Amino acid sequence: MSVLALAVLSACGSGGGSAAPSGGGGAPEGDAAWQQTVAAGEKEGTVVFYSSAPQGTIDRLEKAFEAKYPKIDMQATRVTGLELATALENERNSGGSGADIALHDMIPFQYNNLGNFIPPTGPNTQRPEYKKDGITLKGVSQMHNIVPFGVAYNTSLIPNPPKDFSTLLDPALKGQIGLFDGASPAASDLYAFLEKNYGGEDFLKKLAAQQPQFFPSVAPTLQALTSGEIAITDYASSVAVQDLVDQGAPVKFVPTKPQWAIQFYTYIPNWAKHPNAAQVLYDFMASPEGQTAINKNAISVLPNIPGTIGQIGDVQTMTVEKVIDANVVNAYNARWRQIFGR
Repeated sequence: MSVLALAVLSACGSGGGSAAPSGGGGAPEGDAAWQQTVAAGEKEGTVVFYSSAPQGTIDRLEKAFEAKYPKIDMQATRVTGLELATALENERNSGGSGADIALHDMIPFQYNNLGNFIPPTGPNTQRPEYKKDGITLKGVSQMHNIVPFGVAYNTSLIPNPPKDFSTLLDPALKGQIGLFDGASPAASDLYAFLEKNYGGEDFLKKLAAQQPQFFPSVAPTLQALTSGEIAITDYASSVAVQDLVDQGAPVKFVPTKPQWAIQFYTYIPNWAKHPNAAQVLYDFMASPEGQTAINKNAISVLPNIPGTIGQIGDVQTMTVEKVIDANVVNAYNARWRQIFGR
């Protein structure tokens, strides 16, 4: 339960050779052993996928995966935050059916449960890009989705595009700012990023004086932004904002330099009921086609992925060693609450 308490987010490589980019609908790639895994996955016929990614991302992945592997039914469910960690814990303890594979951003939960996850075996998961430090956690959980987070604004209320987070200190925006409530590992990393790049604790104190409103996650923040309840926020994702733009909402995301981002990792729990199908999906997610489906308006570890908005070197992802340390997170968030009177 202490691990679950850390997982309020809405945060070395395996051996083997790299594989050529996979093509749509062809024969399985890799060696004979991998082809046997694919055949076994097709015989299982189902893979249950949990993710905290936006529904559009999940839908694109499901469509692309089932087009390549039509014999495997991908049953995808969007589950977020503590609900996802609780579901996985319940499934593990009960021995019942549930997730075969997951993609989400709850780094403390993932890191503290790496011993309960099955390493990937497919050829795409062995690509050299996934062998870099922090991209694959202890050879088990791989970073497959990188989502820039940061400033978004209501274009009806702020006609001139903000440049970066410094706009949050504009006196004209006092009382119209929505902030991510500092009660999670992600919040501690975001505000540490702001301190580092925008003037230290003094920046946070000036921001507190702006009489901001506070929100627990992206969804209510963007609802308030779209309705005009707030004019600007420090916590919005490039993917979620673009979805709203596509629907005609008066909002825009601000690419900043440096840019803070949240990374999503993939893993297979060792209690998976369809472990071979899970390996097939894991490998597909690591492939260029899978990365194209997952990272529209986001960032991939792999280069030259269509629809992405930058390279991994363009962003600062959450610092794993900090967000997994409960003492560091709690101490930072306590100081944050003191500054903001929370």
